[in-house]
Amino acid sequence: MRTQYAPQSYFNFAPVSSLNVVNEYREKYEAMSMLLDANPELLALAHKDWTDMLSTSDKGRDGYTSEQLLRALIVLFLEGCSYRRTVILIENSEFLRFFVRLGTKSAMDFTFLNRAYSGLRTETIEEMHGILTNYAITEEMISSEKQRVDTTVYETNIHYPTDSSLLWDSFRTICRLIRDINHELPELHIKNRFHDKKAKRLATYIARNAKSKRADTKREVKRQYVKLINRVLWIHGVGQQVLERSVQASHDSIVLSIRLKYYLPLVKKIIDQADKRINKGETVPADEKLYSLFEAHTELIVRGKAGKPIEFGHKILIAQTGEKYIHHYKVMGKQIADKDLLLPAIEDHKKMFGSYPEVLCTDKGFYESMEQIESLEEDISVVSIAKKGRRTQTEYERETTDEFIDGQRFRAGSEGSISVLKRAFRLGKCFFKGFKNYAASVGFAVLCHNLVLLTKL
Repeated sequence: MRTQYAPQSYFNFAPVSSLNVVNEYREKYEAMSMLLDANPELLALAHKDWTDMLSTSDKGRDGYTSEQLLRALIVLFLEGCSYRRTVILIENSEFLRFFVRLGTKSAMDFTFLNRAYSGLRTETIEEMHGILTNYAITEEMISSEKQRVDTTVYETNIHYPTDSSLLWDSFRTICRLIRDINHELPELHIKNRFHDKKAKRLATYIARNAKSKRADTKREVKRQYVKLINRVLWIHGVGQQVLERSVQASHDSIVLSIRLKYYLPLVKKIIDQADKRINKGETVPADEKLYSLFEAHTELIVRGKAGKPIEFGHKILIAQTGEKYIHHYKVMGKQIADKDLLLPAIEDHKKMFGSYPEVLCTDKGFYESMEQIESLEEDISVVSIAKKGRRTQTEYERETTDEFIDGQRFRAGSEGSISVLKRAFRLGKCFFKGFKNYAASVGFAVLCHNLVLLTKL
């Protein structure tokens, strides 16, 4: 059974530094260590998940405790490193070894750290966030007077999706899986010649000439598209046959069969959307498109921002108190309009603190109607939400009061917090695979952000 923590003292062998920046760095980790010790429920929740999902040895091997794994993952997010780099960093730093409480052990392998992160459920991280928030409220480290709400896009790690690139991804992936299954089960006698280079040449030609304005080039691009679609359709049919035969033949390739079974419907969807657009001239609605074979949950988000009008990922919402503490966050599997996110965020604030905020600040994207603002003003003293469109004299006067302007100044700080999350806590682009790990990374980044913030309050 996995050990939750080792009830022993650890020595800090890190030499004393005369550099202020090093001392500040160490003080931050020491303060976080005290916060973690003051909230043992955080470790208990993570330990439950890892007890259920991580393998353990019954032969007496001296493994890693759940406390060591949790602290190593905190280092991963705070340092913004890969799993490999994080393990190297911990192993080569006496101070970080002390923070992780490794003692005389070597750092865990990066693959095991990867499995530990994947073993944490999204719901568990949400519960951990709630426990830390309750602690901050109980200790009067955060207050309920102010609330600001904003949304941003957390991008997935995909290439720009074009029909030709998605078709090529589909072809090469199915080919690779079929070859792997044939290697595992040679008795299937899969003798197909896949002609990968021909498919790649088709995709490359399309990519290089898709923007050409010459009529003859456009016709040739369409002919190449038809050939590529037919090749992917053919490999999809071969994949279906191989899947049926591999399932009946043996359990040796069960993992590969599961992967093939997962990818085949996605490949069919890619073929269909390319066929509709290229051969039939139809427009496929944005919410029905598949933008990545490998991150199928990805959405197209149109934000209209300068330099980045569209983004690929998901919207996330964050709500902060006056101390910049993120007390509420939401990861949207399907995007929701900002105006529909406001009331749930306010109600969550009331549930958490027992009262509505005195000052509520958002940008005009959250504006629904003046009737809603008037309704909010019955419970909230200052509702600093600018109106969209023309304003009456009364509405203009409301938006030029000192309280409203101060609220908007406070609201502008949410952009800085979002920037910190993206730059310092790995929310610029998601390098974790699958929506489950995507959502978990948002929760863990918010948890680490709040831990660091509480060390300063």
